[in-house]
Amino acid sequence: MKNVDFFKDEKSIAEKCFGICDDRDERTKTPAYVNTNISEKEKWGTVVNNKTNVAINFIAVDNKIEIKRANGETENRCDAMLHNPKNIIFIELKNQRASWIEHAVQEQLQTTIDIFKQNHDMMQFECRRAYVCNVRYPYFAYSHKQMAQQFYQKNKVRLYIQREIDISK
Repeated sequence: MKNVDFFKDEKSIAEKCFGICDDRDERTKTPAYVNTNISEKEKWGTVVNNKTNVAINFIAVDNKIEIKRANGETENRCDAMLHNPKNIIFIELKNQRASWIEHAVQEQLQTTIDIFKQNHDMMQFECRRAYVCNVRYPYFAYSHKQMAQQFYQKNKVRLYIQREIDISK
């Protein structure tokens, strides 16, 4: 696999609250994007609350960063990433009713993290997190503690299955 530069097309976001969306036409393979229009909050795939005084950098991954398997097919990827000097956050956005958590975690987030670690030093970030966010299910009635624990043991990345991302460091 060729080297992958995840940071080449990042965009700095200074807003304290913004959304990340992936609602454009799937047939045209558009990447995730930042939406700062609070009146459109209901369509945000995730809500980001940046409680720091430091801008956060947004990186669209799926449909933006080309990652191919050995056979030439496109690799699974998460939708987006956020980072600043202390934080790295991997984000997978969903808008479906059933069977979405395992695919999002095991295939999209895990694959992206594996490829990121092959190309960049993830340990330079103090806070390493991954989020699976579903616009249809912003809150969950049951815990994914075991899955989160296994994910952390493997990656040294905390896993959250929730719609809101709070950045406080």
